[in-house]
Amino acid sequence: MPLLITADIFSGRENPSFVIGDDAARTILPSLEENRATLASLPRPPVLGYRGFRVTPVAVQDAPVPELFASAEPEASLQVYDHPEIERRLIELTGQALRDDDLQALLISEFERTSRLGWRELLSGGAAKCPPCNAADAPAYNPAFWNTPARQPYNNCYNYANNQATNTFAQPGRATGRPITSLTCGGVQPSAQSDGLQPSAGFAGKLAPGKGWYVALVIWPGQDYHWYRQDNVGCWSHKPGQTAARNTDNSGNPILDPRTCDRGPYTAFCTYMITGSWVTIQ
Repeated sequence: MPLLITADIFSGRENPSFVIGDDAARTILPSLEENRATLASLPRPPVLGYRGFRVTPVAVQDAPVPELFASAEPEASLQVYDHPEIERRLIELTGQALRDDDLQALLISEFERTSRLGWRELLSGGAAKCPPCNAADAPAYNPAFWNTPARQPYNNCYNYANNQATNTFAQPGRATGRPITSLTCGGVQPSAQSDGLQPSAGFAGKLAPGKGWYVALVIWPGQDYHWYRQDNVGCWSHKPGQTAARNTDNSGNPILDPRTCDRGPYTAFCTYMITGSWVTIQ
């Protein structure tokens, strides 16, 4: 039975994925079967960076979905994290299939980082008072709009920050002919400005109706970018890649300021920016 393996790791970029055939699948299926009860109920973890893997059976004409995946949601996929033996095998398969040493090294590093921190710690959270929101147009935090099967897989952090569900996994600069040149602040910010976003020194200035709302750009150096937006309650929210929109950081805490929150591997804070209805993304 062929399996689609997806490394669930990026926010702005598409996640790397590949298909393994029957022989390779047989090396992982027994472990999946042994842990089916816990794997079938695992949600995608609400963190930036490594979120494990997704394992999905490849549809075959006239063949039913294997029982192993029958109770998994969504789309008969199993989310795999906090199962070190299985994760190590999937990292190994990723290296064999994609022949990308840099990606494999990155997955190993991120797997080891999350293992040291512990998933219980990563998924725990707290509470705090939100700062003032000074942008009249700031969107409401409404995850139900984004976290539907029709939108969640097809819109990323850039879609979310700009409040536009284009279903294109929008990329800075793609709509205006100035694509990202590198996964650095200097490589991403000009592309966003080409789309119409405006740099800002902070998020304390008043923005009248029609003048947009605040967003923030951060970078996982050399690997990916990520965007946050300030909602009308004053705290910030985000949507890491294909995962659900959320209003907590990598420690599960409310996001008072994306400059100082726990951003996981997205260690480079670039800038605050202003976006609005005038911005074009694709």
